[in-house]
Amino acid sequence: MLAPKHLTKCVKGDYRLIAISDIHGHLDRFKALLKKVQYRPREDYLVILGDFIEKGDQVLETIHYVMELSKLPRVYVLTGNCEWALCAIMSEPELAKEIPLYLKRVSSNGIVRTLYNEGHYEDGHETPLGIQRDIARKLHDELLFCEHLPTTLKFNDFIFVHAGLEPREDYKQCGLSSYLEFQHFMDYGHLLKETVIVGHLPTSNYREGQINNDILYDEKKRIISIDGGTGVKMISQLNALIITSKNGEVTFHQKKVQPLPKAIITEDYHPQYHDSHKIAFPYYKVEVLEEGTQFSKCYQEETHQILMIKNEFLYIRNKDYYCLDDYTDAFLDVKKQDEIALIGVYGQYAYGIYDGQVGWIPYHNIKIK
Repeated sequence: MLAPKHLTKCVKGDYRLIAISDIHGHLDRFKALLKKVQYRPREDYLVILGDFIEKGDQVLETIHYVMELSKLPRVYVLTGNCEWALCAIMSEPELAKEIPLYLKRVSSNGIVRTLYNEGHYEDGHETPLGIQRDIARKLHDELLFCEHLPTTLKFNDFIFVHAGLEPREDYKQCGLSSYLEFQHFMDYGHLLKETVIVGHLPTSNYREGQINNDILYDEKKRIISIDGGTGVKMISQLNALIITSKNGEVTFHQKKVQPLPKAIITEDYHPQYHDSHKIAFPYYKVEVLEEGTQFSKCYQEETHQILMIKNEFLYIRNKDYYCLDDYTDAFLDVKKQDEIALIGVYGQYAYGIYDGQVGWIPYHNIKIK
């Protein structure tokens, strides 16, 4: 099974490097982002920080595209927890019986689910080992590629890794789980002089009171987190971190792809100010205090918040109420002719993004482009 593999690359002189993480089978977004950053294969370095598979509808196509990119001399593809999990579930006989649980855990789509459904394995005609063998055979080349991916890349003064590093002076001695599954790495930090660049956890998880998946820079801790939540969050984006070194000076830029429709504000909307609240992973369980026709007054115990949740975002599981996803009860303050990115329309209200702020606005105040 996968053992940590560490690469080192030292570049002298000027360079341009593009880092992208957590594509999760969204090939169209990935290609659009490469076009947006004006990626030049012969001149630019490209680092993919793992989790390019599962959770999307173009997983096989994404794997094949990444496999082709990896043949270029300036492309580095690292493994993530999703690549590791796929290889494990398809190669370890004792994990064959876990395939149905794996499908429940990863999402409603992905390459394993596609092949599972195509084989009609849910009818019980094949044993767990038989299912594992059949899917592994169909994914032979893809699994072989994923099994040999490196875990870290040290590039000049940067270390790229999917999730994080343990607080060790020798980062090559960390456990595999920290490289691939370190939770809240930005909260803990590291002991190295290099800047560590990670994905794995959507950056919005680190932002209190705000839904925003732009790249996060922590100069003090020397960590840059770039996962935009694609394939995981309803409000998501695919980020590219662009590192440019020119005449010894290093600068950072961000580009992103967030394929949401646009809407124009048809009349001013200036809501009465109130404190806004945010619900985010893992605190989705709520208590409904007062039901309303559009929004219901709810209480979130762990964060001690009382907030108004749009009824369409509430669901019941085992007699308890939960909020569907990351959520804010903020309202947008906009003027006529302003443009918003439209997340969705729910009853008499639209949910959108204006100037980086996620919030609500009455539907009659917008016109979808």
